[in-house]
Amino acid sequence: MSSIITSLKDLIGSMFEVIFSVIGGAFDAVSGLVTALIEFVVGTVKMALHAVGSTLEAAGGVGKFIASNIVVIAIIAACGYGYLQYQGRQGRPVKAGAKKLN
Repeated sequence: MSSIITSLKDLIGSMFEVIFSVIGGAFDAVSGLVTALIEFVVGTVKMALHAVGSTLEAAGGVGKFIASNIVVIAIIAACGYGYLQYQGRQGRPVKAGAKKLN
């Protein structure tokens, strides 16, 4: 008689284990799906921010290049203007071909 009770006890215990295992598996599946969706959204946002940051960094590099070129051209123009003023004050006319500039 005790073996029948033990068998029924094991059967009921096994049924509960199956039920809890199915519930646990479903919970793990839903949890994994939610985690994957969250990581997808976070990854997409990180990728977009990285792309924007890289674009701004590249634009900043181009901006620095253009600004430095403007500064160099301004210095050359100021030197040319200064040279023309200096030559004019010395009484020497500056000519471009046959045309007198000052």
